[in-house]
Amino acid sequence: MALAKGKKRVLSYVAILGGLAVLSLTFFTVSQFEKAKCDASTSTLTMCENKLNKLVTAYKKEKGMDKSAEVDMAAFIKDDKSSYSEAAKYWYSNVNYFKKETNKNSVAYKVTAIPAYICSMATLVAFGLILKHAEKAKEKEDEEAVKR
Repeated sequence: MALAKGKKRVLSYVAILGGLAVLSLTFFTVSQFEKAKCDASTSTLTMCENKLNKLVTAYKKEKGMDKSAEVDMAAFIKDDKSSYSEAAKYWYSNVNYFKKETNKNSVAYKVTAIPAYICSMATLVAFGLILKHAEKAKEKEDEEAVKR
């Protein structure tokens, strides 16, 4: 059982548009997931940096340092006499971890957002081209019908 020329054309249109639309939605969904991870790691990084800055401020006050003085982070963390060194180790390790995670999540978001955008644009372009092709095919069929 052979399909008519028009049915084959419609099936090919549906396959092209459907494939591009599914691909676009898949990339978009993954992209939004990566964006959420990126936003979460950014906010956690900011919170960890704020906690560490508060500890540095308290450490300066404990040591009688000027508020504008620079604190050597390695010395601050290793200062066993300070009551803030253990907390500083914890928050400093969190800051370093979330800097790496934020960079990784940012790259993952960009890697998925670009194909999502390209696929959605390709879907729109394909839709326009399919409409143009369908119109030409319809005109050709009408001309053949008139010639008969």
